[in-house]
Amino acid sequence: MPYDYESDASNIKENLNCVHIGSDIVFLPEIDSTNNLIKKYLINGAHEGLVVVAESQTGGRGRMGRTWHSPPETGIYLSVLLKPIVEPDRFSCVTLLAGVSAVLAINEFSHQHGSLKWPNDVLINGKKVCGLLCEMIQKQGEPSAVIIGIGINANHLAEQFPGNLKNTATSLRIVNGSPIDRLTVIRSFLTNLDREYQTYLTKGEHSMIKKWRLNTDLFGKKVSVKRGSVIITGTAMNLDESGRLILRQDNGHDEVIDSGEITLG
Repeated sequence: MPYDYESDASNIKENLNCVHIGSDIVFLPEIDSTNNLIKKYLINGAHEGLVVVAESQTGGRGRMGRTWHSPPETGIYLSVLLKPIVEPDRFSCVTLLAGVSAVLAINEFSHQHGSLKWPNDVLINGKKVCGLLCEMIQKQGEPSAVIIGIGINANHLAEQFPGNLKNTATSLRIVNGSPIDRLTVIRSFLTNLDREYQTYLTKGEHSMIKKWRLNTDLFGKKVSVKRGSVIITGTAMNLDESGRLILRQDNGHDEVIDSGEITLG
């Protein structure tokens, strides 16, 4: 008998108590990318709160053009559509609120707490357990939209990671020593996202940035930030009031970083 993905979608939706998230939930066995599918739904007028979940992805994407390893029966791969009525320059903070939502959910199911790595990863013991890809969609004459894509390494075994990830990735199963119920983790993430999004809309980004700061161990560490072909090194000091990274260079000058790829050490 084929697996009943519609039942999983109903299970998630019926057990959510959200204001913004879960207006519709689509659960599919395999697609190229959950972010890409939401873009197609958006063209046809999809409402805020749409969630797309995939058992596996053939073209899962991370930041900086990377692929996201998306095998079946192991990970959590989903995207959420949001349409915040805020100024476009505030959209970048959606990545941070998504990260806060992710780390809160992961901490609920992990024996060891995760740490946020700016701007969009969750690490446990220095290894990546979760990544986020947020894409802003703007069309003339229409409200802007944000697609939040998330991948969580849930039930991967160490030998299931490809060679280039074996030393840098981990999973909740590896950390805990036992498998977890992925649907329960999905519901937790969506519930946290709904709450943090509501806070963002009503109180602004400052309370969310404060919570991000409380869930990272990045500050005080030496890092390198790659922006295009330029690499800047220094000490990660803090986030500014807009959620940008403050990097103190060796000459004492503080550089404000609005985007880039961080390497520790």
